[in-house]
Amino acid sequence: MAVAAREDGIDFLFHTNTESGKTDELATDPHVNLGFIKSSTGEWASISGIADIDNHKEKVKQYYTPTLKAWVGDLGDGVHNGGPDDPRLAVIKVHAKTATYAIQKGTAISRGIEIAKGTITGNAASTNRLRELTEEELNTFRASQQLIS
Repeated sequence: MAVAAREDGIDFLFHTNTESGKTDELATDPHVNLGFIKSSTGEWASISGIADIDNHKEKVKQYYTPTLKAWVGDLGDGVHNGGPDDPRLAVIKVHAKTATYAIQKGTAISRGIEIAKGTITGNAASTNRLRELTEEELNTFRASQQLIS
């Protein structure tokens, strides 16, 4: 799934077809994990959170894009047409609870040296900085974003 938008800087929104299996799965267990990677650098993020399905038409229209038609199709009945008023369209909001991420440390040369050093010594190379954000830290960040907007 592709991220449709972010709210409060840390909560992620996705489009969904309410007739897909994922909405049934989320109704049973809303706990989710999002994973992102930047393969060129090895940087990554893992976000754990709670997913909520929002089928309010205002929210769907706010984030609607015509390319959604390619994913839900047009059933030819004038209602289920992949447009912004299609009752099958909804938004999944993932309310982030914790986040862990790794960002690149140093230059390409220093990372190469670190890897060579690890190869020779047998010690693990340290090429990324790892950071963990707690639920309390994310709530503080979320509140600060609401003050700005």
